[in-house]
Amino acid sequence: VDVTGVSLLFTVLQMDAGPIAAQEEYALEGDEKADALLPLLFDRGSELLVKTLPAVWSGEVAQDGTGCTLQVEEEATHAAKMSKAEGALFFTENAQYMHNKVRAFAGWPGTTAELVMDAGGEKEEKLKVKILTTRMLRATGGAVLGVHEVKMNKKGDALVITCDDGSQLEVLEVQPPNKKPMAAKAFWNGLKGRRVERARVPWSPGPAPGLAGK
Repeated sequence: VDVTGVSLLFTVLQMDAGPIAAQEEYALEGDEKADALLPLLFDRGSELLVKTLPAVWSGEVAQDGTGCTLQVEEEATHAAKMSKAEGALFFTENAQYMHNKVRAFAGWPGTTAELVMDAGGEKEEKLKVKILTTRMLRATGGAVLGVHEVKMNKKGDALVITCDDGSQLEVLEVQPPNKKPMAAKAFWNGLKGRRVERARVPWSPGPAPGLAGK
């Protein structure tokens, strides 16, 4: 999604079904997170309301649809209620889809991933961490060796996680259990050279980027 925005509408007995009095688009850069974007859009909506009220008072815009854009009920889409379980990241989907999920679920329900230290060894340890901030590295899939291995990028500021299709996501910020949020570099240094993998799960193609919900 390249654009979001705010809408002002008159209230009716149905949910979000009233005539639209005004709308304003807001262009996205691709890394915004929901918890930071929401207050910004609240401010934009408040400003739009102040601009639109004179037209409401004059009757130029009215609840009967005058001066408004009428909504077509048959074109309405339903968004199911989110659950905390949806925040789990398995990396069986494309990295762009994972990146968008981290952005959309920021705040609540949040996103988590299970990492495995020293997989298959005597000191194997599983750790569920919150994934707080990500960045796209490679959106197009392809052949990659060691698809489950988690590495540090060349800049030393992000963990690189490869998805099943070969696309790659950089993780910039995480939160281990019972600890404060930390930069990926601090987390990596705390591992003290231990080998890290993402948990192995059955492969699934998942929703293609841009096609979710269609």
